[in-house]
Amino acid sequence: MSDATSSAGYAIRVLAGILLIAAVLGAHYYMPAQTSALAAEAIRSLHGPGFGIVALLVVRLFRFKDGPLTVYFKAAAVTMLLAVLAELTQIPGPRKAQVEDLVIDALGIVGFLGCAAALDRKVVRAIGRSRAVGLALVGITTLVMSILPTAWLTYALVMRANALPQLLSFDAAWEKTYAYGDAVDYEVIPAPEGWPAGSGNIARLHSAGTYGLMLHLHAYPDWSNYAGVSFIAATTGGETRRIALGLWGLKPGDGSLAGRYYTRTKITPEPVRYCISFSELPQDSSERPIDLRKISELLVGAARNEIGVTVYVDDFRLENSTDDCGLK
Repeated sequence: MSDATSSAGYAIRVLAGILLIAAVLGAHYYMPAQTSALAAEAIRSLHGPGFGIVALLVVRLFRFKDGPLTVYFKAAAVTMLLAVLAELTQIPGPRKAQVEDLVIDALGIVGFLGCAAALDRKVVRAIGRSRAVGLALVGITTLVMSILPTAWLTYALVMRANALPQLLSFDAAWEKTYAYGDAVDYEVIPAPEGWPAGSGNIARLHSAGTYGLMLHLHAYPDWSNYAGVSFIAATTGGETRRIALGLWGLKPGDGSLAGRYYTRTKITPEPVRYCISFSELPQDSSERPIDLRKISELLVGAARNEIGVTVYVDDFRLENSTDDCGLK
């Protein structure tokens, strides 16, 4: 091979390496505007498979002149260094740098490189078939661990969209990806006898934390085709209580705060369906109308920030008309 050809090949690899580094750092700094919480978590879950693919590209790009297994160790080290650098770039950006992401990155790197090395004939000849089988088992296990979160969250995203107009039934495991308690998580229990038609399970909410919050629900963000949200609820101690409900919008791209809209509803011991009309929600402090195309979160809490309140809830859903659930 001539010196000119060798130099050209080296220059191409250097350029490809620079582009790869720029792409990785850019992907970590950028977060699409108006992204729902579940979609943002799905994007974050790409750390593992993403860095696994980057590690395979590093093997191909750098062509380390070492023993067959050493090539993979060096590629893993280079990619892990890039992962650390990528986390550091997030400190001033819109995304959050987290040590847990580095653990996920490492799983992806080990998984993808382990599987690739187990299929590499030079590696198999160097370490023997029995060790190659062990390497394959480690690679496959970590590969699955790195891919499963992305697969699960993607499945939840699809199921959440397909479930509309239902927001939360407490019957499906994937609902836990976007619905959770505050300081204390909600309990899923079988629906008691006489509970209105809804689902087989209901939730017992507990108010805890600074603001007495009970439930955070990050549902599908576009509610523009609906007039209100309804749910079944009852108090647990035989008394009547008021609970607070809030709707938060996605944070606008102009840097201002998201719209936050609150109302209160009286809950009785008898389980019935309650309905909140979007047209009757009080405007937020800036008197902006609510943008139903960009809903971030539905919150349920105890009125007056009370701690230790428990209520039963079930079957959160969007209504085409608030007349559908008895609100005139």
